[in-house]
Amino acid sequence: MDYNNDAEIAVLQYMQQHLVCPMEELFRNLPDFTMNQKFLTVHRLSREGKVQLRFQNRCEYVIVPSAVARELLYGTTGTAAGDRF
Repeated sequence: MDYNNDAEIAVLQYMQQHLVCPMEELFRNLPDFTMNQKFLTVHRLSREGKVQLRFQNRCEYVIVPSAVARELLYGTTGTAAGDRF
């Protein structure tokens, strides 16, 4: 069993259902994987451009699929609206 691939699939499936979600919520809802697997998977997906990590407030990061992040950032006008959600 390839745990790295399984963790990636689990994260991407969760992100399809919960487009913008706090990192803590994502990790809490994927109990079959270790914290290291979850952090490494999110890091790898971020470096590959599949998801983006955004600083939400003083103590919370959210994970957003890159396509959704671009849509939220630029909207339908094509001009930047800001980089915070």
